[in-house]
Order: sequence, then structure tokens, then C-alpha cells
Amino acid sequence: MKVYLANEVGFCFGVKRAINMTRQALAEHNHVFILGDVVHNKTVTSELEARGLVKMDDIDGVRGGTMVIRAHGLPGAQIQEAEERGLSIVDATCPIVAQAQQAARELEERGCQVVIIGDKDHAEIKGIMGALKRPALVVDSIEELRQAKLDKILLRKVGVIFQTTHSFQLCQQIVNELIMMAKEVQVINTICRPVRNRQMDAVELASRVDVMIVVGSHSSANTLELKHLCQRYNPRTIHIENADELDLSQFEGVEAAGLASGLSTPPDLVEQVRARLIAWDQQRRELVNSE
Repeated sequence: MKVYLANEVGFCFGVKRAINMTRQALAEHNHVFILGDVVHNKTVTSELEARGLVKMDDIDGVRGGTMVIRAHGLPGAQIQEAEERGLSIVDATCPIVAQAQQAARELEERGCQVVIIGDKDHAEIKGIMGALKRPALVVDSIEELRQAKLDKILLRKVGVIFQTTHSFQLCQQIVNELIMMAKEVQVINTICRPVRNRQMDAVELASRVDVMIVVGSHSSANTLELKHLCQRYNPRTIHIENADELDLSQFEGVEAAGLASGLSTPPDLVEQVRARLIAWDQQRRELVNSE
């Protein structure tokens, strides 16, 4: 069995930057905490918490210390509250997410109703919405967009941005529909290019292997998106968080397997999955030869 790795696996630039900044903050300061997770991966968060990072739901009662802003960013009101409390701030927001926040502000300043295509419950979207003075409309499907039109909450002049890790194909479909509904549509493409490249590469690999494996957290939006994309081209797509979740019985008779990962997946987890597959295949062949 051949095991093919996608061209890019492991951490993306923004995730690697956020983790390194958090590690540095923990090495230099006492009482380092964060609202939410630095990134969506249990292995990463467990490691940072073991180093002393404290995860909190809010900063009520906090009077000192250092607050790390996660890679997905935070609403401006929360950052302002932390500053007013005299907390030191380590801003680990991914630069591409920060650009999306700025793009949303620019569209708002142009007099547009900001429409964000993405998951309204995702941390990144909450951060973008918190950067605006007026409420944004968040949609994640053509059906949600049509409902917004029926509810008369979609205005005539709109400015569109995308969740940085979202499916480009889905964003295109929703924008095409939106053009038919609004009088003026301005679009700033905030899809992360490394995300787009990784998606295209994984899809190409999925289309030419028997089984496709996507490694990443079950709570990671970009990993789930990658899985869904690969499933369109290969129904035998498996999503696992680590090598322990491998069901090796699924690889009986498989000649070629593909391996890709989410943006916040540690590269050593990907390597462990690859090694486990190769070792299993070697043992299987040795058993057949001995018979």
C-alpha cells in the first residue's frame, strides 16, 4: 500500500505564529491566560495548558496578568475591556484574520451592509462582527440568504467578505445568488490563500487514491471543511484526530491512501498516522509471505 502525503500538512503560518507567541508569553510572564483556545486542536491546547496557560470564559474579576488573543481574534469590546483593566496584551491574531476584520470595517465605512459568508458561531466570525459599529449579516448557505431577503434584513447596498478558512466554491455560489438580490454588491476576497491551496491540493490527491484521510480536530472548522471537500471527490474519506482513531480494517485491499491535515494539526500527528499505516501494511505483507 502506498501512502501519499499532501504537499502541505501540519501548521499553517498563522497557527505556528500564535503558538510560538503563546509559548514566549508563558516563558516571560506569570499569570498568562486566554479566552477560548489558541487554536482548535486538543494536543496543542493541552501542551500550552501544561506550560501554565489558563483558559477562561471571561475576564470578570481579573485584575492583572497577560492575556493572549487567540489566532481567531477577539471582538474589539473584549480587548478594550482587558486594556482598561490594565492587562498586558499579546495579540496572536492571525494576520490574515486581522486583514478580514479590516476589510469588514472598510466596507462598513463605504456605507455597505456587511455580509459575512461563514459560520456565525465560529470564533473568527465573532471577532469580525466585534470589529464593526453596526450588526453584520452572517449567512452560510443560499437558503439562509434567501430567508434574509424574505425577512427584509438584506439591504440594497452590501459589502461581502468571507470566513478565511471557508470553501471558496460555496462562497462563489452565495455571491452569485446575492448579485441577483441586491442593487450594489462589493466583494473583498478574504479567503486565506494557503487554505485555498491546501484545499485544492487535497482534492487532487483525494481523486486519485482509494482512501483519503484528513487528520485534525473534530472541532476545527477548516478541517471539517477539508473533509467535506475531499468527500465530494472520494466518498471513502476518513476524518481522524490522531493515529489512535485509525480503524485499520478500513484499509484491507487498499493500494493507495492519501493523507492531508487541517491547519492546526501538529505535523508529528500526521507523521504518526503515516507511520502507523506503513507499519500495519508491512506486518500484513510479512504475514502473507510467511504463509
